[in-house]
Amino acid sequence: MKKPFVSVFLGISIDGCIAGENGDLSWLAELAPDSPDATGYTALMEQVDTLLIGRTTYDAVLGFEPWPYAGKRVVVLSHRDFAPRHGEQCRAGSVREVLEGLAKEGCRHVYLDGGAVTRAGLREGVIDSLTLSMLPVVLGKGVRLFEDSLPRSDWRLDHTRQLPSGVVQLRYRKNQAMPARSTI
Repeated sequence: MKKPFVSVFLGISIDGCIAGENGDLSWLAELAPDSPDATGYTALMEQVDTLLIGRTTYDAVLGFEPWPYAGKRVVVLSHRDFAPRHGEQCRAGSVREVLEGLAKEGCRHVYLDGGAVTRAGLREGVIDSLTLSMLPVVLGKGVRLFEDSLPRSDWRLDHTRQLPSGVVQLRYRKNQAMPARSTI
């Protein structure tokens, strides 16, 4: 059984927020009007076979029209039941455990969406690719991607570019374990 490739693709403020106060996402559309094709989101979604999203993100995107994940398998990480509207599945457990189950079911490329799921993925060391689109704003308050409780993880810058809106996109790949250096 091969572990699925795990990607994260998020908009983030200069001060590290992925949502404003009370989960506000309106600033993303205001400051980053670039099309999904221009940002690389469309290309990513063509590769992804499954989305693993947190319950808060799921509840937020339920109001989006059209459903942003049409044609994709969506697994919601939640301990609370819900009534699926688009064929979503509910799973509980750690991100690693859910990914192991998805691998057994043949998933090859999983996209993690949502702050809590992404932070859990970082804590558990399961993310392979981290794309951050940095918007030119300091929110001051909001939902931060990186918290004090995250362990150290090492990344390699794989790609950088500036989008027409002024957003700077950074794509990192997880550094593979480095061999121990000799002290001799």
